[in-house]
Amino acid sequence: MRLHPICRIEEPSAPKPTREDFRRGDKVAFEDKCLQTVVGTIVRINERTATVDAGNGNSWRVGFALLRRVLDI
Repeated sequence: MRLHPICRIEEPSAPKPTREDFRRGDKVAFEDKCLQTVVGTIVRINERTATVDAGNGNSWRVGFALLRRVLDI
């Protein structure tokens, strides 16, 4: 007879951001491949990615699930 492992109940995680959560001109942040935080402004919205202008001459195409909104205080 095989015993089943005890099931863990995981807390529901926050839903991932989607295309509808962002607009052109929004200030956003994300981590690059070296885990450095990049802050920029959305300049274009595509079906699966947003083009983010980092303001230093670099632009990035980033999936919406990786973006988070930055609030100016």
